[in-house]
Amino acid sequence: MTRRILTVDDQKLARDHLQQILEAEGYEVESAPDGDAALRMLREKTFQLVVTDLRMPDMSGLELLSTLRAERIPVGVIVLTAYGDASEALRTMKAGADDFLTKPCEPSHLCLVVKRTIERRRLFDELSQLRDQLRGSYSFHTIVSQSAKMRKVFDLIQHVGPLDSTVLIHGETGTGKELVAQALHAVNTRRKGLFVALNCAVLNDALLETELFGHERGAFTGAEARKIGRFEKASGGTLLLDEIGDVSPAMQVKLLRVLQTGTIERVGGTDPIKVDVRIIAATHKRLEDEVKAGRFRADLYYRLKVISIDLPPLRDRKEDVPLLAMHFVEKHVSAAAVPVAEIDSAAMQALVQYQWPGNVRELENAVKSAVALAEGAVIHRNDLPEIVAPRTISRQVGSNLIDIEARLPDLTDELIGQVEREYLERVLAEYNGNVARCARHSGLSRRSVSQKLQKYGLERASFKKRREE
Repeated sequence: MTRRILTVDDQKLARDHLQQILEAEGYEVESAPDGDAALRMLREKTFQLVVTDLRMPDMSGLELLSTLRAERIPVGVIVLTAYGDASEALRTMKAGADDFLTKPCEPSHLCLVVKRTIERRRLFDELSQLRDQLRGSYSFHTIVSQSAKMRKVFDLIQHVGPLDSTVLIHGETGTGKELVAQALHAVNTRRKGLFVALNCAVLNDALLETELFGHERGAFTGAEARKIGRFEKASGGTLLLDEIGDVSPAMQVKLLRVLQTGTIERVGGTDPIKVDVRIIAATHKRLEDEVKAGRFRADLYYRLKVISIDLPPLRDRKEDVPLLAMHFVEKHVSAAAVPVAEIDSAAMQALVQYQWPGNVRELENAVKSAVALAEGAVIHRNDLPEIVAPRTISRQVGSNLIDIEARLPDLTDELIGQVEREYLERVLAEYNGNVARCARHSGLSRRSVSQKLQKYGLERASFKKRREE
């Protein structure tokens, strides 16, 4: 696969230098002398990566980056500058840069960052492909999935959906039981009729009875007019009885009678009313266990469970998390202050690793929140709810060690030291204990790095030994 990189710099010598380094690594490299020329090239052909200078006449690297993200051109961006500081780094990262390097940059480190960025962009490309397929093979009547377990559910819906049999859907809260019920309705001949849903768990018996069966005028205090219940509204269509496992024994008897006779009586009325309704029931409880415990009628259970569908929790189909996350970005981006187009690799990793006790509903709420909080075109780990992505004290911006005291003024000296030590350990491990390369990477002097090693009792040799092992 061709890996094409575009370098952008107003200095020809700098462009030629970058091209020489990157072509030696096997990349196909083209160059542009300014942001306008770069944009024309990026609109005409595909590049995996842009390496751009920050300060250029007419159009800066930051302006180029902002335009690329606004136009949603799928390309990684590394920003180079000789004037790097914390504010520059933060602005470029918030605008959607993949990395930020200070010139002069050591060739080996540049190549490492380029390789890492292209790998991250591969994930974004895969997600882009998933977005394109959301309405295709991975989407089934508004249900999004690529997991084998959910594909079996899709096949079952296609097979039993056209039937008028009663269906019992079991799944944890937030797994999408109502979406499955809607899909069953959509593939049935009743799809021209109404799909009516009622959550049985949120109503007491009196309210549930009048919601289901309706009432006549004067049936009780406050009944000033006749009310048509959900059974009558759904006649000719489908009625979803959600959380059927929470219905009281008294209401279970009344529902059983409707299933046996196909008729209802409004509260306060005496005339039976024929209803032609397909019943779908859903519950997060195991009704067979409720039957054994004496909390649910066995005869009603068997009436409902003509066909059963079990929905797996999201933690058992983690392969769906990236697909669903991007689906929810697309769904909620129109309400965002800044058009969000991507989820970075650290944020996506946090989403995949989280166990999602609230299932797909919790994932949607987390992504919706992140879309609203994102300050640029990319959702970062810290944009996610803390329960999903616990906060760490330190945050590396690009490949530069930002002055911790300036960035985190409220931390105690002890915490600042902890952050600084952890960062130095990571960089020393990456560079095999080489102080000079560590200093160049972090933007510090060799003397400063050596002083910090002494301060924290870090030995270069231990990192060299670790790397060799």
